[in-house]
Amino acid sequence: MRNQVRNDALRHLLKAARWTNHSLAAAVNGVGAEADVALHYDRTAVSHWLAGSRPRPPVPQFVAEALSRRLGRFISPAEAGLTDVSTDGELPVEKTSGVHTLRDLVMADLDPRRSALRELPFRAALAVAPGWPGGVPLTSPTVIDQGEAANVRVLTSMTSAFAVADQMLGGGNTRFAVVAYLASDVLAQPFPGATNCGSRARVSAAAALTQLIGFMSFDNLHHNLAQRYYRAALQLAQEANDVSRRVVILHDMSVQAHFLGHYQYAAQLAEAAIPQTCAPTPPCVRAALLGQAAVCHAALANRRQAFRALTNAEKSLLQCDPGGQSGDSSGLADLEHRTGLVMAYLRHFRHAETALADSLRRRPEVQRRSRMLTTYQLAEVQLGRSHMEQACVTWQRFLSEYPYISSARISVLFTRFRASLQKHRDNAIVQRVLHQASEMVT
Repeated sequence: MRNQVRNDALRHLLKAARWTNHSLAAAVNGVGAEADVALHYDRTAVSHWLAGSRPRPPVPQFVAEALSRRLGRFISPAEAGLTDVSTDGELPVEKTSGVHTLRDLVMADLDPRRSALRELPFRAALAVAPGWPGGVPLTSPTVIDQGEAANVRVLTSMTSAFAVADQMLGGGNTRFAVVAYLASDVLAQPFPGATNCGSRARVSAAAALTQLIGFMSFDNLHHNLAQRYYRAALQLAQEANDVSRRVVILHDMSVQAHFLGHYQYAAQLAEAAIPQTCAPTPPCVRAALLGQAAVCHAALANRRQAFRALTNAEKSLLQCDPGGQSGDSSGLADLEHRTGLVMAYLRHFRHAETALADSLRRRPEVQRRSRMLTTYQLAEVQLGRSHMEQACVTWQRFLSEYPYISSARISVLFTRFRASLQKHRDNAIVQRVLHQASEMVT
């Protein structure tokens, strides 16, 4: 055995964090859980690290992220004395060109030797909105080169098709296909720079596809990878001066942070985008962002801010459909879904149940994942209200869709609700539903 050298770097960081060995172990386990990695470290493991042993990857990244959150600054695994050199866990260097940044990220994503990239943790340092220098917002050009216009139309159409498949099948079935398309078709073409309307439109379209890959990565619980794609998409949106695209990206980043329980980051991301929901931003996009902000504030028990954002979201949605003709639109379904979450966080459970049920009635069948998310939350509210039979009936709807979707996020909810029902397994109806669920994992 090689002689181990005491890890004084980790010891100093632990002291600065005012943590015990047990505190660090618990924090590392929590970071690992976010990445869907089950860890069971205790104070003994931390003692071994302090004595000079090093955990296997990706644990050094989890340790560094736990310390980063505690100390409020970026800590690398090397700074924590857990690796000799900087690794993929370092903050990505955003190059002068968004296309160059994206190309490096895509090549790393597709490289089988760097599969550990998908195991890296959610980085609090990346859950912030970068500055926006301003500029002329992207508008539809009156005259555009025919070749460039064709490129934009194809890219936009492919992104829409991939987005539909993602909603129906989940990010697990389509993510690599989308990344491969981005690498082989989109990035293989020259990008002359966003110096004219046509080029800016193509950069903006590339940002939309990059954002979709970020969302698919999040749906697969590849949280660090999702953050990197979101940051690359933000850089492209900035180069295209596309304010609306930036707003949508920040919305998705907020959704990811909220899912992981980082409610303060989620609220900050949503609030950072709200001032930019001006004239170039469609009112439906503004409604979605305000609804997301309402959910984040409700999770933080900020009642006044939550209700104000929800009211403004309703007003913005009315501007999308002044005549009120689209009663079954996904926009209304989204708003009812978020209203249900706000009400649940604020403990108005009867109103939450009504809103979530209304959302399901309005949700198009093709949006399977959104329907399953709402169905899970409705069943959870019903169970919390001790409406056992209703919760089981609702969850059976979730189970009927479960075999047809590949989504790690949905799988997490599947596991959570099974665990919730285990407490009531003496109930005959619960037993039947649990048996049905168990057959899906055997």
